[in-house]
Amino acid sequence: MASQDRILVVSAHAADFAIRAGGAIARATASGAAVRVLVQSLGARGESNEMWLQRKGKTTEAEVAEIRRKEAQAAAAILGVEIAFFDYPDQPLTFDRDRIMAIVREIRKFRPRVILTHPKHEPYNPDHATACQAALEAAYYATLAGVEPDLPIVPPTQILAFEPTQPMPEVTGFVPDTFIDITDVMERKLQAVAEYRVQPYHVERYRARAVARATQAAYLAGNPEIKFAEAYQRYTPWVGRMFP
Repeated sequence: MASQDRILVVSAHAADFAIRAGGAIARATASGAAVRVLVQSLGARGESNEMWLQRKGKTTEAEVAEIRRKEAQAAAAILGVEIAFFDYPDQPLTFDRDRIMAIVREIRKFRPRVILTHPKHEPYNPDHATACQAALEAAYYATLAGVEPDLPIVPPTQILAFEPTQPMPEVTGFVPDTFIDITDVMERKLQAVAEYRVQPYHVERYRARAVARATQAAYLAGNPEIKFAEAYQRYTPWVGRMFP
């Protein structure tokens, strides 16, 4: 990625950006790119189910949310990204006009070349699909001069979806067409993922997924040196004078 690249990540919950795109993020920040993460919900409800079970309901959303915030902040520091929290409730995560406009304003201010977010269809976690739809709408609205006119419009942004919920990506209809080799930054990604102690299973799940995607990526590229990879699905067609 170019040293002056700018990537915005619209993450439904506190852990999503790190577990699904942490490798690409680590590679981008290592090259000098600016990466900003928008966490829509800390995931204090359904995303923290194990914690509620362990405490037998003897906790509060505010208490769980603060733990998730600290986990996300620690992961963001490891990956070297800016992070912002909108603090919306999860399960269900919902978006009205004001919430979508908040993303529009973030896009207008940050002016990313690439937006990473969730797939459009996520039956195993509807919050993810909802966040994706909000990101897609906001990216379009950010190009319109009459929407939030106090901020300059942006050109159309490249939008890609990262992995859906593991271990069930195939049944969501997720069909990757872009693979990022994260072999040399995998340890950094796993360090970030390990910060999510409320969801400790993520480390092995996404390590296994990175190995599986690397098998595909190595085959496609004819490069057996690819040991870990992340998969993405492009939502915006490529336009250029040369093939990407």
